Amino acid sequence: MNKEKQTIDLLSQIGKLLLQHGAETELVETSINKAAMKLGCRDLTVLIFPNAILLSLSSNGKIYNTKLYRAERQDVNFTALDKMTGIIDQMDTTADSTKLLEALKDEESFSPMYPYYLRNIMAGIGCGAFSLLFGGDLYMCVATFIAASIGFYLNGFLLKQYLNPFIAIILVSFVTTISSGLLTLHNEMAHIAIASSILFLVPSVAFINSVNDLTKRHYTTGLVRGVRGVIISFAIAIGISLALHILGVEKFV
Repeated sequence: MNKEKQTIDLLSQIGKLLLQHGAETELVETSINKAAMKLGCRDLTVLIFPNAILLSLSSNGKIYNTKLYRAERQDVNFTALDKMTGIIDQMDTTADSTKLLEALKDEESFSPMYPYYLRNIMAGIGCGAFSLLFGGDLYMCVATFIAASIGFYLNGFLLKQYLNPFIAIILVSFVTTISSGLLTLHNEMAHIAIASSILFLVPSVAFINSVNDLTKRHYTTGLVRGVRGVIISFAIAIGISLALHILGVEKFV
């Protein structure tokens, strides 16, 4: 593998990891350019799409290597982003591109996630804490914890089955709302548990990155991320509405 191909592969993998772990477009672009400068590349063209990266490396006005990397996975892992920033800061022209590329391609060891059961518990605790902030009592907190934990587990299960993520969100919000509604049936504070239990589904990072991209003139990725956030919000609303209808709740405060 020649040096140019190693370089373009390495830069593409850096961009892919940043994009799929929740980085905004400006951060992805500046990080790739910074890494390219440290590796001695001067003529690099970067084009960021919502789920892909196109890089072209040229010399004397002639393009001699172009690479398109797809980043299908779109999760949030700030530990991975922090590691990428540290790796880029330590890069220089003497860096072994081959070894670095092999390390970055081992994504499971590079960007480990906390065990799923722990994330499940913490999602339940977080939603339960919000129910307390919204004025609920201890029983509301426990009911919210149980409903959110059930929903979070179901969400992970459905995504592992490669179900359409938007269909999965409708099902998860439906089951979560039904669970919290049954646990707090006829309780005057039931709306607190219902509203709090589905907060783990709210696409906050998508909306934040959308605003950041739009204000920094990355209009395509900003619009796509914003639309994705809106679709997720509609999917949540559909699931909640169906559940409230089955529960017989005519007015949701």
